[in-house]
Amino acid sequence: MKKQVIIAAAVVLCSIAFGAVEGMAQQIFNQFRQPELVVGRPYRDIDDCNTARLNKVTLPSTAFVLPPTNVVNRDDGYARITFPQGFRFAFAGRVYDQIFVSVNGFATFDGTKLVPAKESAGLFTNSASYPDNVIAPFWGDHFYRTSADIAQGYMPTEISYVYDVDRDENCDTIKPVRRVLVIQWKNLNINNAAINSSVGNFQARLYVGADSTNWQGDVELAYGQIGGNPNTSNTTVVTRGATVGIKGNGGFPGFISDFWNGLLWSPAAGANRRTDSTTRWQPSDGRSDAVIRFGAILYFTFDNWGYGDADTSAAQRERHEGLPQNRRVTANDARVIIRSIVTGIPLDSVWKRQAYQGDVNHSGRFYYTRLNRAFTADSINPNTGQIEIWRRTIDVDQFTGKQVLRVLFEGQGLYGVGGRAPDVSSLNQIYYEVTEYDAALIMRYLSGRLPYLPWVYDNDTTGPDFGKVADADVATNVTFGAPVAIGNGLVRVPVYLNGDHNGAFGVRFSSNAAIEGVTPVSMVNSEVGSDFSSHTAVLVGNGTFAAGSPIAFVVVKEQNAIELSNIRFNEVNAGSVKLNGLEDASMNVSTYPNPMTSSATIAVTVPAQGNVIVKIFDVFGSEINTVYADNAAQGTLTTSWNGTNYSGTPVAPGTYVVRVVGDGFSTTNKITVAR
Repeated sequence: MKKQVIIAAAVVLCSIAFGAVEGMAQQIFNQFRQPELVVGRPYRDIDDCNTARLNKVTLPSTAFVLPPTNVVNRDDGYARITFPQGFRFAFAGRVYDQIFVSVNGFATFDGTKLVPAKESAGLFTNSASYPDNVIAPFWGDHFYRTSADIAQGYMPTEISYVYDVDRDENCDTIKPVRRVLVIQWKNLNINNAAINSSVGNFQARLYVGADSTNWQGDVELAYGQIGGNPNTSNTTVVTRGATVGIKGNGGFPGFISDFWNGLLWSPAAGANRRTDSTTRWQPSDGRSDAVIRFGAILYFTFDNWGYGDADTSAAQRERHEGLPQNRRVTANDARVIIRSIVTGIPLDSVWKRQAYQGDVNHSGRFYYTRLNRAFTADSINPNTGQIEIWRRTIDVDQFTGKQVLRVLFEGQGLYGVGGRAPDVSSLNQIYYEVTEYDAALIMRYLSGRLPYLPWVYDNDTTGPDFGKVADADVATNVTFGAPVAIGNGLVRVPVYLNGDHNGAFGVRFSSNAAIEGVTPVSMVNSEVGSDFSSHTAVLVGNGTFAAGSPIAFVVVKEQNAIELSNIRFNEVNAGSVKLNGLEDASMNVSTYPNPMTSSATIAVTVPAQGNVIVKIFDVFGSEINTVYADNAAQGTLTTSWNGTNYSGTPVAPGTYVVRVVGDGFSTTNKITVAR
């Protein structure tokens, strides 16, 4: 069966509907689509097929116990199912070889919270009192009855499971073949232990493909009949109040849980967050020939953190599977990273997926915390009054498989208790981010200037890049020239590095003026790539760059004031810049005489005391000379240019640009040289 890589939009939908932080913290939304009602799937007792009957395993009442004493408990107990050889199941970022079945109509992969859980709202709750990683066909307050209860008019319960292939109502194998583990609650005393006629039958079905290597697959919930207890004349069956769905391990105590509500079939984005419970039987729209399906979003997972294969081409047999790194990692990997940033659609952030692959400098590890620390006011959710923040981990030992998580609480120098993140229990709760700088490092690798990926600061003693110049000489930000009209209501803004640079760089910024185009400037020994959306631009570069040469030109809609904000340079936030609008772009700098023959006076209006640099460029953006670079007082700054370049040679006749950059402002004007 041909494997396909599917990039899930579920992460994006969740981010829109419930806030970016919450959405990114959800594993279930990354792995399963919203539930759908699938008809033409009649309920089949696992005793109905001979093959199933031969493989059936019945869990006796004595198997249902409660830790830590493991005393038998037919009201709230759990029984462990160890998966048969050849079967595993991926759920919420992990692959499991066992599951714990509860009397109360659900099964959990998490063996750390085997606690009494008869309150059906547990499907929607994150608490130490409720299990996580749950598949719940009918979560309520149920009771396992035995033959000893027949004298009181009860019907003996049977909870069993079978490992088989998927079969139709005639017990014939369905093509394509899928392996399935069916867990069945049969003749369970549901919702009210005092009513002996309240009996229900239902199943949870876990599927994986016949050739699956990562154990991903669908979950189906199926429903048989209720009542029919021959040991009593009562007919009352309580079907209200149970919950149906699947639950992950995202969210935190007091915070809305990571779940799909199985009673809402293919609703609009976000509507599934309602906490509905059952009102009738069958929960599958009153039909016994229908199932509630949670379709799997299939992913490929990888063990090589920061390998560079962000487009997961190594997983595709017809492309790069099994090839060495220099064949798997291509320009498209940088491209998909850049595109995700300008569109605002993040690459899959879950452990071992796209962002995990693309984080080549190992800087993008985050987890979600709600610890009661003295964080800043912007960490408080105004709706709940709770602290809800992403925090960056600074040490995750994943290559050895150890779950060592060391977390720095930003700005406080505090570490997680005991060397671990205090509210992170496993590596699949760490999320990954890729940035434009990762894309730039991939470009650097492709140019042969990095020997391999991942490339992090401690790879060797010479620094993270060949030919790395001293820190004092490396650019730390970008600067912008003044807007220049190009017609049709558009202006062009040049983009410069604020220092010389030898290596890779990645820049992201937003614009309040609509972006119409970005033209990168690549020269000998350097290359620049770009992408943009209506209000976001990304530039990635690799090579040797001079501070006075533009790296790109951004074309935006003309308006009086242009603000370039959310500037990020090599993963460091760099604030914002306001540019004078086109109407007054030249008002802060004047030249006299103009045209000039041998020299000209340049007058600059400085709005506030600070550093000011005045440079001369030709019309192609090449730097000609620097005529002032020093601190200047507020008011009018006067300097001059003698019409020569850096070598002292007189420039050719023509038009030149005077560019002024100061603290919080940037402006240009033109000057003509006539000989």
